[in-house]
Amino acid sequence: MSGNVIEPRLKYHFFSDKIMDTVVNFQVLKLRDSFYVWIGTSNKLGNVTVAMPTKFSSVPSGSVLLGPTDSHCLNIAQRLAKKTQKQVFVSGNVDYNQLMLPLIEKRIGQELMNSPEKFYDPS
Repeated sequence: MSGNVIEPRLKYHFFSDKIMDTVVNFQVLKLRDSFYVWIGTSNKLGNVTVAMPTKFSSVPSGSVLLGPTDSHCLNIAQRLAKKTQKQVFVSGNVDYNQLMLPLIEKRIGQELMNSPEKFYDPS
């Protein structure tokens, strides 16, 4: 057996923050050429969405894979896909409201700006 070490391609990152008196947890799975973000306040999956950049439009193409079609997660996925130029999966079980949603997106943006390598390989 050789001494070569194989690095896993799947990386996990967790962070949380108190947003409007609610502890919101964020889990990021860094995948090859994409990433998955789960946003939640309890241990439930919630809906699942995906978005990816396309050369045909400035707005990333997106779809709801599981859950209601009026998903706020889809909007988050599309904005993250546009910002990172990566395929992005987002799911969550937070009770999104007009005040909380921008704060959740801002927190994800801060983490992305401070540690982009936790989300994708910047190259």
